Amino acid sequence: MQQLELFDYRRDYLFDNKNQIAHWYDILKETEDTISYAEHIDPNKGYAIGGMEYEEYVDVKKNNLNGITYDQILKYLKSAKKEDRLKKYKALLKFRNIPFDTDLFTWHNSDL
Repeated sequence: MQQLELFDYRRDYLFDNKNQIAHWYDILKETEDTISYAEHIDPNKGYAIGGMEYEEYVDVKKNNLNGITYDQILKYLKSAKKEDRLKKYKALLKFRNIPFDTDLFTWHNSDL
């Protein structure tokens, strides 16, 4: 588990792995007004669609968190199995009536 501090905002990797096929990682990060959780898959050249990157994310505005902190979210995500993490996080937010944005985002990176 690696934590990076960038401009006094936190960024925590919950999962980070790569092999000859792809690099995949899950990250919780914050900006001035948002906490974001995202699961990334970056296939290597020659596999799947080389250069096509995938990110499924959940963004929550900090002013909508109703007292939940970054550390509480991080602890909750760490306690969930990787394959259930996204679904459970969305369920928690819905249960607490916290609005969020979510999507699956894809783009092509010709450098890969």
